[in-house]
Amino acid sequence: MYLTKEQERILEGEEGESLSKMLQLIVKIGEVNDAEKLISVNSAQIAGVSYLTVGDAIFSFFDMINKDNLKVKIPSWLNPAGMDMGRYKEMGIDSLFSKKQIQIIEEYRKLGIKDTLTCTPYLVGHEPKFGEHVAWSESSAVSMANSYFGARTNREGGPSSLASALTGLTAEYGLHLPENRKPEVLIEVDAVLESFADFSVLGFWFGENQGGKIPFFRGIKQLSIEKAKSLSAAMAASGSVAMYHVEYFTPEYKKIKKEDLTETIHFTEEEKKSIYERFKEQDNIDLIAIGCPHASKKEIKMIYNVVKSKQKKSDVDIMIFTSRKVLTDEEIVSIVKKMTKKGIKVYADTCMVVSPVTRQNYRNIITNSSKAVFYLSKNKETNVFLDTLENILRRIVR
Repeated sequence: MYLTKEQERILEGEEGESLSKMLQLIVKIGEVNDAEKLISVNSAQIAGVSYLTVGDAIFSFFDMINKDNLKVKIPSWLNPAGMDMGRYKEMGIDSLFSKKQIQIIEEYRKLGIKDTLTCTPYLVGHEPKFGEHVAWSESSAVSMANSYFGARTNREGGPSSLASALTGLTAEYGLHLPENRKPEVLIEVDAVLESFADFSVLGFWFGENQGGKIPFFRGIKQLSIEKAKSLSAAMAASGSVAMYHVEYFTPEYKKIKKEDLTETIHFTEEEKKSIYERFKEQDNIDLIAIGCPHASKKEIKMIYNVVKSKQKKSDVDIMIFTSRKVLTDEEIVSIVKKMTKKGIKVYADTCMVVSPVTRQNYRNIITNSSKAVFYLSKNKETNVFLDTLENILRRIVR
């Protein structure tokens, strides 16, 4: 791999052992993937934040970095934590977990990383520009960056995205290269897609059956940012899909030569129905969990419009997860106060997947997110069901 003199100097430890190790990680990843050089990135989105997922091992990592008092060189943001940083006691988080989680956030802050604590940085003012290179790590955010915005990023891990944040560099391979962004299969969407959950089902179905490939979707009639994030999250979870194209909607679709797509697969009403049937409600629900990825202002308003004139059934808890930035919006502040009076809990900074609360306290969870279904169902003691947001809310209010 070609390295500039400045990069070689860093690699040799002339700016400290910690930065050298960070660059070593990037170079090793690049060598494994046959990268020819390193390139600059404009931002980093860093996973490995929730104490539930990183445990105590992360503190050794921080100890190594802190030796040289490193700071990030590019704008950098954090993925969700394991709790609402302001209301963790209300969530039922124990003191050991909260102490460790607060410590993790403080360590990241020392590095100059913004504690946005969201999987949807593009909803809080950090939309990537078309064609720019970034180093994002949360799987659905990676897919949104590549697909919906036309930026360039691989699916980074927590350590590699942090290494990019501290060096401002990544290896040029994978989806940073134009030739690797081409679709490999044409998906004819013959089913009607209306709800966010419908798009989530399409993504789950594709990822499960064609995981790893880049799809080109034809037949989708509309694609809001909320529907795109539902599609992105589901494909990334079930099939590690980091990019897709949608005819007429995603920014690179015009570059696609459809005659080059030799494989065509149809997504029909039967395929859609089969996913819903697989995760159909079978037991009495004790939790409704919405916000995977984090709910947007539009989604919170939609929920309120359904429940505003009704009362929540007393035997079902409702949790909505979003970013702290969304909760600063004046209209949303007013709506959340009204929903709170109805017994609906709205939390920031975390979600049902990376917080221990949902797994510990609930056995029958329903959501409109295939991504949440995919991850929460890995706990064999938890039953997770899937339906549209509209159907879920209508059943639990009176």
